[in-house]
Amino acid sequence: MPAEAAKPCTLVGRLPAEPTQADLEIGYAVRGAEILACDARRGVAVDVHQAEHDDVDAWLKSLAPRPPLWRRALGLGR
Repeated sequence: MPAEAAKPCTLVGRLPAEPTQADLEIGYAVRGAEILACDARRGVAVDVHQAEHDDVDAWLKSLAPRPPLWRRALGLGR
């Protein structure tokens, strides 16, 4: 897995010493946005990693020896 997928989320939102109700609501909204952004970064890292492996697998499959075209056309493809 890519390093970005294993990297822990950094949450920087902090509450003041004597938080009000508004401070709590804003703090939870900021924390939620930070978690969503972190999960999105992780998801992109995993998706890109998987796509790279899929591309390599497809490339390797395309390099596999194939029978001549005339054998495939006659159904003798082995």
